[in-house]
Amino acid sequence: MSVTATKADVERDLVEAWQALASAVDSFSDVELEQPGVVEDWSVKDLLGHIAFWTQEAARNLPLIATGKAEEVRRPASQGDVDEWNEREQRLRQGRPLYDVREEWLESFQRAMQALAAFPSEKLQEEFEGRTVLELFAEDTYDHYREHRAQLVGWRQELATTEA
Repeated sequence: MSVTATKADVERDLVEAWQALASAVDSFSDVELEQPGVVEDWSVKDLLGHIAFWTQEAARNLPLIATGKAEEVRRPASQGDVDEWNEREQRLRQGRPLYDVREEWLESFQRAMQALAAFPSEKLQEEFEGRTVLELFAEDTYDHYREHRAQLVGWRQELATTEA
């Protein structure tokens, strides 16, 4: 995304990356969605919960930034913190039914779309912790969707190879 990206560009990228991710998710059966091995011992279900968490963080952070409450934005301070947050969130969802995790994932996208729609366009390029608000939002949403979509496509290919 260029520095001069408009809010419409961001919305388009968000929707396109979401649709591609959703298509990849939809290629799996419910049994496959809960099978470990997509990323280490994580299943697609685990990834959906992981993506939902970070998307919810993005949706939570935009209004805080817009209303001058940037000090309330929660961000991991290190890669170790990211790993800890990811492990914590995976454990929190571990016993939840696939349906619940999938619903949370779907709702997280809607929340991100709503937060983006309400966010002032002119603030997207403002700096926040060494990057722009747009870069922060992209990292937790559509760039994240693309990263995990690629993993899901690889997992789909791996499953197809082992089933053949």
